[in-house]
Amino acid sequence: MRIIHCAPFNIITKTGGALYANPIKISKGLIQNNHFVHNFDYRDTSRYMSFFRNKKSGQKKMNEFFRMLVDDISPELIIFGHAELISEETFEYIKKKKIRMIFWYNDIPLQNHFKNIAHYFDFILTTAGGDFISNIKRYNENTFFLPNLVDENIEKYYAYEKRKFENDVLFTGRHDKEREALIKYLEKNINRDINLKFVGHNKQSVLIGEQYLKILANSKICINHNRDFTIKYEWYTSDRLFHILGNGSFALSTRIINGEDFFEDKLEYYESYEELVSKINYFMHNEEERIAKSMWLRKRVHDLFNSKRVSKYILSLDSNDLKDLKTYEWYR
Repeated sequence: MRIIHCAPFNIITKTGGALYANPIKISKGLIQNNHFVHNFDYRDTSRYMSFFRNKKSGQKKMNEFFRMLVDDISPELIIFGHAELISEETFEYIKKKKIRMIFWYNDIPLQNHFKNIAHYFDFILTTAGGDFISNIKRYNENTFFLPNLVDENIEKYYAYEKRKFENDVLFTGRHDKEREALIKYLEKNINRDINLKFVGHNKQSVLIGEQYLKILANSKICINHNRDFTIKYEWYTSDRLFHILGNGSFALSTRIINGEDFFEDKLEYYESYEELVSKINYFMHNEEERIAKSMWLRKRVHDLFNSKRVSKYILSLDSNDLKDLKTYEWYR
């Protein structure tokens, strides 16, 4: 099957730095399932189409270019990720050609434009479940859960095999007031003999691409802190957790509603800053338990959420292959 995947691949803005992003892994999985996939980065194309390299001012030309691409490739399926710059005129153009359309979304909250375009898609996928899916179903009944993906050629490390680490504790994440409060608490309350590293909280500390993956694998304990407004949705977590677990690193995470559906009792949660510090102290000195959980979780995420399997799930939704769909732990 010929597929166009229209998503934010960050080909120019991050060059190779986005190699671990979900769009890359979805396309890789589709190819592993023996399909032709043309990746179209609508955001970077919009920037390129603008004299001032501004994606908004290049939006019209990008949509014109994309419609030409659709004519040239003549795909059976177009998969959209986020797609906030794709015009309704373009969706109408594709719909008239009777090309199937899928939309995926891996963020919270929903973007405003979504309500106006949801009806165009054959189905919608989102990385948050429960009430979040129920809300989306008001606009498109065919809405399903999409797990974050891992890939053996991207999340390639086995951090639990290391005996010496550059960092004892690593916290990665963009700056906001909630994360700032966590950083201040850790700086004040973590034992001075514990080597604590923060990444991404300012421009100087941002790491992408292989540098980011390496520092995960070179940290004894990695913190996955989902912001408060996201943790009320079933199964939702940042894809950061999958980068951590997929590389065999040990994670301490904010609680994931019904996370035991996938992780049983192996993923360690914290529900307060005090509990986080307590668990950091515990797992710094309980290496055998930390390694055993890291080993189990690395295998688990690669077995359940590898790019080939998750992309096959997307294809089975497209073909309504109920026999195959029933094999996925998250399908409802």
